[in-house]
Amino acid sequence: MNDRLQLAAAEMELRRRTNEAWMRKGVTMVDPGRTYVDTTVQFDADVTLFPDTILQGSCVIGAGTELGPNTRLVDCRVGARSVVENSVGRGADIGDDVRLGPFAVLEPGAVVSDGARPGPFYTSPSE
Repeated sequence: MNDRLQLAAAEMELRRRTNEAWMRKGVTMVDPGRTYVDTTVQFDADVTLFPDTILQGSCVIGAGTELGPNTRLVDCRVGARSVVENSVGRGADIGDDVRLGPFAVLEPGAVVSDGARPGPFYTSPSE
């Protein structure tokens, strides 16, 4: 890499390959060009990612979950059959069958229990 342009091109190619590999394994990406998934993220079956979803770090996403649009999660676990939309989280544990958002903010260490329905603009307590 000699400059930021070459770095951006390399990152775009890595993102394309990562997204393609997950789509071949059954992850639905509504708009792969606007979906960012680190190579360290893990998915169970039948996950759907809407545009402008960003998953970074050691995220683990449960089966049947829907993320986005406009959602960024870093080092989070999301249980099965959950929906997280228009929200951000870092180091959070989101249970099964949760409906989170829009506009939720999950601080490090936040736990959202199975079946919870935090309302719009929910902000988890800090540690």
